[in-house]
Amino acid sequence: MARRSARRLSLAVVCCSAIWSSTFVAQRPKALLSSLHVAAAGFASPMVDVARANAESFSFLGKNSAELFPVSNVSLLTWGLLIFLPSWEYLKPAALVAPVVNAVLYVATISFLLTHPDPAVLSADLLSLDGVVTAFRNPDGVLAGWLHYCVFDPLVGLGEVLDSQQNKLPHFLVVPCLILTLLFGPIGFLSYLAVRTVCLASRPA
Repeated sequence: MARRSARRLSLAVVCCSAIWSSTFVAQRPKALLSSLHVAAAGFASPMVDVARANAESFSFLGKNSAELFPVSNVSLLTWGLLIFLPSWEYLKPAALVAPVVNAVLYVATISFLLTHPDPAVLSADLLSLDGVVTAFRNPDGVLAGWLHYCVFDPLVGLGEVLDSQQNKLPHFLVVPCLILTLLFGPIGFLSYLAVRTVCLASRPA
């Protein structure tokens, strides 16, 4: 009986050892892979920072992004024309001046970004919010994004004014929509659609 008990105990120890060894071996590659990921991330981050610090910055006509940023304020001229001079005969060509200026600057900025890609942006997932946030950490990318708005928002405002004139909507109802479009883009656009719908629906057939 003692021998049988000893054999059973030995067999149990061997089985437990085998199970523990197999579990350890199975988990070891996962742990090793995880460690490699952490090490790679820790190594890559300083490398990306160094590459970004040494990267060439955007310059147009001898000015960098921070110095060019005030140029985007030319779009305020378009908003002034749309709000205060909607019936001016030269409204259309005058209102397009600012968007064209900002569009030219946008083309220069985006061309630089495409030919001098930021290492952090190349590794970012632009289909995720975190990736977009990473892309906009670059001042040149922020300038390009801002110019994008400064080109299209005034054009939306111009469309609102021209459409309101075509449909003979009172301009005093359009002005709040223009201000909202200037400040909050889509909210102003939706506001104009609401005003337009109500005005047209209230007219006698």
